[in-house]
Amino acid sequence: KAGKSTSWEDGGWGAWDEAELQEPEEEESNSKNQRNYWLHDCVLSLSPTNDLMVIANEQKAVFLVPKWKHSDKGKEEMQYAVGWSGFLNVEEGECVSSVLCIPLASQKRSSTGRPDWTCIVVGFTSGCVRFYTENGVLLLAQLLNEDPVLQLKCRTYEIPRHPGVTEQNEELSILYPAAIVTIDGFSLFQSLRACRNQVARAAASGNENVQPPPLAYKKWGLQDVDTIVDHASIGIMTLCPFDQMKTASNIGGYNAAIKNSPPAMSQYVTVGANPFTGFFFALEGSSQPLLSHVALAVASKLTSALFNAARVILLMCFSVVSGWLGWKSKHEEEPVQKQKPKVEPATPLAVRFGLPDSRRHGERICLSPCNTLAAVTDEFGRVILLDVTRGLAVRMWKGYRDAEVGWIQTVEDLQERETEKMDSSPFGNAQGPSRVAQFLVIYAPRRGILEVWSTQQGPRVGAFNVGKHCRLLYPGYKIMGLNNVTSQGWQPQTYQICLVDPVSGSVKTVHVPFHLALSDKKSERAKDMHLVKKLNALLKARTSDPDLIEAEAKELILDIKYPATKKQALESILTSERVPLSSLTNITQTLVDNLKKQELECVDEGLLQFCTNKLKLLQLYELVSKLNSQSIQKDTSPSDNDLAKLLRLEEKDFHRLETLLENYKKENPQNTVQCADEKDDVLSVKTFLEYLEYEKDVINVKNMEDGEYVALGSFFFWKCLCGQSSTEEMCHALESAGFSPQTLLSLLLNLWLSKEKDILDKRDSVRCLHTMLSLLSKMKVAIDESWDTQSVSPWWQQMRTACVQSENNAAALLSAHVGHSVTAQIIDSVTEKK
Repeated sequence: KAGKSTSWEDGGWGAWDEAELQEPEEEESNSKNQRNYWLHDCVLSLSPTNDLMVIANEQKAVFLVPKWKHSDKGKEEMQYAVGWSGFLNVEEGECVSSVLCIPLASQKRSSTGRPDWTCIVVGFTSGCVRFYTENGVLLLAQLLNEDPVLQLKCRTYEIPRHPGVTEQNEELSILYPAAIVTIDGFSLFQSLRACRNQVARAAASGNENVQPPPLAYKKWGLQDVDTIVDHASIGIMTLCPFDQMKTASNIGGYNAAIKNSPPAMSQYVTVGANPFTGFFFALEGSSQPLLSHVALAVASKLTSALFNAARVILLMCFSVVSGWLGWKSKHEEEPVQKQKPKVEPATPLAVRFGLPDSRRHGERICLSPCNTLAAVTDEFGRVILLDVTRGLAVRMWKGYRDAEVGWIQTVEDLQERETEKMDSSPFGNAQGPSRVAQFLVIYAPRRGILEVWSTQQGPRVGAFNVGKHCRLLYPGYKIMGLNNVTSQGWQPQTYQICLVDPVSGSVKTVHVPFHLALSDKKSERAKDMHLVKKLNALLKARTSDPDLIEAEAKELILDIKYPATKKQALESILTSERVPLSSLTNITQTLVDNLKKQELECVDEGLLQFCTNKLKLLQLYELVSKLNSQSIQKDTSPSDNDLAKLLRLEEKDFHRLETLLENYKKENPQNTVQCADEKDDVLSVKTFLEYLEYEKDVINVKNMEDGEYVALGSFFFWKCLCGQSSTEEMCHALESAGFSPQTLLSLLLNLWLSKEKDILDKRDSVRCLHTMLSLLSKMKVAIDESWDTQSVSPWWQQMRTACVQSENNAAALLSAHVGHSVTAQIIDSVTEKK
């Protein structure tokens, strides 16, 4: 069954306690139910790195690998495709009973800590355990016990969270009806690498005949238990002195001898019947590792089997229609050794204590990532939370028949932690270590609901309607072969828990935000930071629908409670280059309207003022862009006589000015070079908002570099200087928005003096500058009404200073003539009024 890998968004986190979820409708027919239940009859395993899925039923198995493909909607998505399929049984009548997909770390220096390849571990009803590559090539096989394999579980290396915590070794544990076999992870890793290298060499040369190395393992015979169906290997533990004395007294009585140092023990917890849960403790060193014979993969067969590997791959191409590759049929299979290898006896291990419950039988046990809690399900529909350290049941859920459970461990993001001191705890500041929260995931197939609970005594923090035929996969391990050095460099992309839906053919992962483990104000603040983080992810996502981004951004920013966080969220939206202007305006307007609807006592004045100012700047940007896009009918190019009258020059003086400018252009040819890609009237919204700020209804220009200053002035005035936009409307819009005439004059002169190469080629630009300078001079507070024509005006002194400091002499000379003309025009107007 091929499917696609998807991920649940956590946008719905938060409203599950108010109302119960509706259960999915019943299917139309029993035949449809039978068709959807096929996955429950299979043994299923998905690699934590999501690079391989194995589905097995009786003797058959199929290996699925993810590949990027185009979906029916034209989008690229990851889908599972068949990588290998065939029969795995070697002995007559044996079936697959358990499967694990274990990614092995690379030993290459360039990719230390990354997954190299995935080993498939398969347990059979014959008691044999076999190890395969992703291509179905048998690497190793061992008969560890003659009873059926009930369960395969793996533990990989994790860095201890606290000093003093015992470092756990990697391990593969195999459960039989009355025994547990543990294989050390380091020796297993080295053996699998050696076998894989032998396979590669034998396939290349065809003349190697190497005996696969045996595995070192420990085998414990579990006693005083009626039935065992599942287990959990807790790892190595050391008792405190009080627990050591208590245990010694219970076992040996009053006169029991106590060692000076507590012994190290490996703890195992089983579920079944009589007792309901059993606790076993194996002293380290009490059982020596056993080196068993390697069965069913003897050296004489290795070379021929590898020779057939290429033929097997070819047969796969011709057998797609059949669905299964029976590349080793009963006729083609080579004779299996009739003599079974010797099975080593188990070391007896009596149950230390247990939780008795004669009426109920345990079904599954799932150990938490911190190795302190475990969830147990039984046939009466209960889910029991165990404290494996103390051997106590600390919580119980009822009404979950056929439930499947798993765990999610979430690490706090230090950037989301509030900076102010919330209390005197060691975690009250941002410098403390990251906290870790654990959530229990319960899938109830009878109701088709997936629930997430905060442990130990926390509430239900999430619930989702899913199908009734899904499978919950919780591997409980990551990559094998890492240590305290290699695990710190590269963080592998592994999932913790996922749900396989055979109806839709999809694999869904579950992610829980950390703030759901908190409460009260800390939870609200952490939730706000989580929403900001989700908003940033939305702004970076490859979504081509701006309406969808706008709708989700509105919902997220309105859900945020703290004003400072709202401001931060709005700033993130306004600085995004992927959100169009209309969406920015709508989002800001929505936030302003929402703040105005609140009571005055609850409204943060600083936030409201910030939003109002940003909204005004967005509206100004939209207005200026609209004016720049409206083309007006250009006047005819002015004649020499018209320009002379405009500048109030005699005809001979004007010709002398023209000659001077022509000679200047010839002497400075570099100034005539122009880039064809320049767009002088274009400025992004993000840049526009970065350049300007509102303060007391006045727009100020921030301290910027010369190039940025010219870019802002070009956005406002370049189309006007070229005669392509209405100068009167532009000046009126800028004045109404809150610009001071002095700021606009500074922007205009910087633009004019920097664009010398362009204005010398545009005769009409002189007339446009004259018109614009006249309009700016008529603005309020531009020229003081008490100005005496015999004294120096600050307005014209600003223009005089800009021309003197400019290195573009031609542009400065023209602007000086234009300024002189406008000044004379203003003086004449004042004289006429008097």
